[in-house]
Amino acid sequence: MVSQTGSSQLDLALLSKAVYDFAGEPTDIGLKVASALRVIEAALYRYGFNGGKDCTILMHLIRAALHKYNVEYDLSSKPLVSIYVMYKKTFSEIDDFVDQSVGRYDLDLIKVNGPMKQGLQSFKDSYPETKAIFVGTRGDDPHGKKLEYFSKTDADWPEFMRVNPVLDWTFEDIWGSIRGMGVRYCCLYDQGYTSLGDVDSTKRNPALLKDGCYQPAWSLVDRCLERSGRSSTSTDEDPLLSVLPLPASGNANCSTNGSRSVEPPEKE
Repeated sequence: MVSQTGSSQLDLALLSKAVYDFAGEPTDIGLKVASALRVIEAALYRYGFNGGKDCTILMHLIRAALHKYNVEYDLSSKPLVSIYVMYKKTFSEIDDFVDQSVGRYDLDLIKVNGPMKQGLQSFKDSYPETKAIFVGTRGDDPHGKKLEYFSKTDADWPEFMRVNPVLDWTFEDIWGSIRGMGVRYCCLYDQGYTSLGDVDSTKRNPALLKDGCYQPAWSLVDRCLERSGRSSTSTDEDPLLSVLPLPASGNANCSTNGSRSVEPPEKE
């Protein structure tokens, strides 16, 4: 189905065409991909771009949209500056997958220690010109319900505009697009894990245990049980591997079928 290994750089032109072709299909997930691409495009036109990734499918969509943007404005492709906020105890499989993604998506990866707020502040101190970050948060994630496609960080956090292209997606949408487009993903998802944090707070999801064997994450029937493998006492956020655009001139004039606006707010 999908290979989880290998770091050979992807052909970005082919990737972009495949993603936009998938977005043009008259299916529910095709419409979700198209909506996410419009949000990414709006951010690129509003802020410009200098790189990165949050989650696997988001990185795939961003690379597709960025290639289209570069072609439109006759810009050369550059490594995407990315940030990886690390736990004290990370899964070696996650670290391996991140390292493979660096080569596959041509990333310039910056690793910082967590927790999340501390890690983002460390990055902000080193790259103060960064104005916006792409994040793979969904509306059904913890703290995701009050977000919009474009939401500023809270007052006590490092100041960024958070761009949330997959905010309206569900667990099923994420796996439908990953499997539908053949996107490579971390091998832990084939071993019964559905939500990944640090080693101490993350276990295999008991809802996936069938006849003594754990089923892959995408086979989870009840989306409400997605975080059943995470400790209820854990305060750790999911590790962030996100795109970090830089400010630039330009504007966006995009629309979506949803109730949220995909047009970024005006600069202050």
